[in-house]
Amino acid sequence: MGGQSELPYWLALRRAGLGSTNFSLLVTHFGGITEAWAAPIEQVGRAGLDAQYLRAFSRARNSFDGDAELGALEKHNVRVFTWLDEEYPLSLRDIPQSPPVLFVRGERDPAFEQAVAVVGTRRVTPYGRQAAEHFCTTLAGAGVAIISGLARGVDAIAHRVALEQGAPTVAVLAGGIDQVYPRENAGLADRILERGCLVSEYPVGIPSRPDYFPRRNRIISGLAKATLVIEAGEGSGALHTANWAFEQGRDVFAIPGSIFSRQSAGTNQLIRESTAKLVTSPEQLLEELNMLSAGGQLPLGAVKASTPPPSATPDEGRVLHWLQDGPRHIDEIARASGTPVAALSGTLQLMELKGLVRQVRSMTYERV
Repeated sequence: MGGQSELPYWLALRRAGLGSTNFSLLVTHFGGITEAWAAPIEQVGRAGLDAQYLRAFSRARNSFDGDAELGALEKHNVRVFTWLDEEYPLSLRDIPQSPPVLFVRGERDPAFEQAVAVVGTRRVTPYGRQAAEHFCTTLAGAGVAIISGLARGVDAIAHRVALEQGAPTVAVLAGGIDQVYPRENAGLADRILERGCLVSEYPVGIPSRPDYFPRRNRIISGLAKATLVIEAGEGSGALHTANWAFEQGRDVFAIPGSIFSRQSAGTNQLIRESTAKLVTSPEQLLEELNMLSAGGQLPLGAVKASTPPPSATPDEGRVLHWLQDGPRHIDEIARASGTPVAALSGTLQLMELKGLVRQVRSMTYERV
């Protein structure tokens, strides 16, 4: 991290809520944040900060505890990059509203120029799940880093598949760098820390808020070479990410869906309005991104084999036995096996996570 002498001042003003516009005003007017920090408040006001942020600046200067802030970062193993740092991702430097301070946790930073953002609905359908697994398996196997937002549905599937393929994955958070939302994905976040990283523009301890999610999406698209929308209904946050990518001059791709599916209304709209290019195979996407070899094959060295699924428990083995002749509804499996539906539902959910079964229709499962 460069610019370490200034770092406490960047942290203080970011903690106070100042964003890219205010940091730009201060740097332009004073030449640096250190000079702004030391200036009389009247001069800070002449930089162009409105009254709300001028008060926040004053409070930060009077009460910020730099030792406590740095201690919290150290406790959570957080690295910090500002606009001044060489390690600040090049892909983010020139986007509109580029975050002035970036907080990162994890062991591995991907090559963002080879990264694809994969986004979609939280209420993923069996079709969307299968499409997400298919595309992400091939992308990750080709060495592409997967970026998403750690939400339920498509996001979680994208991260999980990348991890299974041994590829790096990045989760961009809509709150403090230590705040995982939803909490059910805390285990997934821990796994991401081992093979990729968590990224946020918010410091330690800042809880997620509804208005943070749309702003978060500009970082998801900004870090990536392109954005792929799997499934998205009208008004979906995935559409916001696609629009950010479009404004940033990045490629946007979308997988078409059924005209009868509400979850595909947004993706079909992106295609209809030419905001996104239609893709029906991961090889098409790789070709569009010039990541296929001359012969149309995956790059040399690409990881093509999936991680073998874990062995089934006795209960899971019995479920697999009843699925050996093809897909079956959960009620049918329950009747055939004599297992209560409530218990069977939990078993099937765990089996989905382990990659042993998948839903092909609502509550209808098949062996993988």
